[in-house]
Amino acid sequence: MERFLAWLVIVFWGISFLATKVVVQSLNPFLAGFLRFLLAFLFLGLVSGRRPKLFNRDVFLAGFWGVFGYFAFENSALMFTEPTNAAIIVSSAPIFFLLFSHVVQKKRTTVGMYLGVSLSFLGVVLVILNGRFVLKLNPLGDLLAFGAALSWVFYTYHVERLKNLSFPENAGIMFWGMVLFLPFSAGKSHQLPDMNSLVIVSLLYLGLLCSGLAYFLWNRTIERLGSRRATNMIYYIPVVTAVVEHTVKMKLPSALLIGGVVLVVLGLSIFEKEVEHEAKSSTDRMRKNCPEEARSCSD
Repeated sequence: MERFLAWLVIVFWGISFLATKVVVQSLNPFLAGFLRFLLAFLFLGLVSGRRPKLFNRDVFLAGFWGVFGYFAFENSALMFTEPTNAAIIVSSAPIFFLLFSHVVQKKRTTVGMYLGVSLSFLGVVLVILNGRFVLKLNPLGDLLAFGAALSWVFYTYHVERLKNLSFPENAGIMFWGMVLFLPFSAGKSHQLPDMNSLVIVSLLYLGLLCSGLAYFLWNRTIERLGSRRATNMIYYIPVVTAVVEHTVKMKLPSALLIGGVVLVVLGLSIFEKEVEHEAKSSTDRMRKNCPEEARSCSD
């Protein structure tokens, strides 16, 4: 069930790039971000029926990094660098999180895990480039894109610290993201009358499904599958985007696109096997050290 919900989120977020492109053609990116997370906050508050949890350090920092920080860095990066550059750099978030969990959180990490995430990243690069092998480097824009990737790492860390996230905590995360977007949206409300029905539908999709529902389900995925496994599934987002885009345009997938998808799946399969092997090895070590209390040792 957890993996089904995770895949649902991946599909939502994979399509979100197409919806975002529609919205930012009419609205300033920061105003679009404010409206998106305002809708998400109202949705989660309505579904919850309880007061949102606001005054918690990790709730605030999750809102800062995962909502405001991530989208502010990503949108700003696109002002200076090519979308292809930004997409590739932002997709490096799982590699950064694996390093973060290894070095900072001191989680046991194997060479096979690094091999798995690296192969998947290479697959994502092939999917995004898809035959366009010209990358125009822009130091400022590319640095901002790295900021988006690192923001997602810190967001995942604070969500993991919160552990049991119910609707009030998720509403609090959306609230702080919305509030932080507000100052950058000031003076841009005159753009609202320019929204047509397609922009409104796209904004509702981004706010209610991609932020309100999807963030909640994603945070539950982190809780159930673990932060590493959940973060690695981000690699599938560009794949979904590419498949949907090719379907809409009635285009056959290229050999590079197919090869990229194969590498993503292969890399994540290697990572999953390494995780399962490491979990089995840890259990065996605990049983060896205290055979009669293996269960209590694991706790």
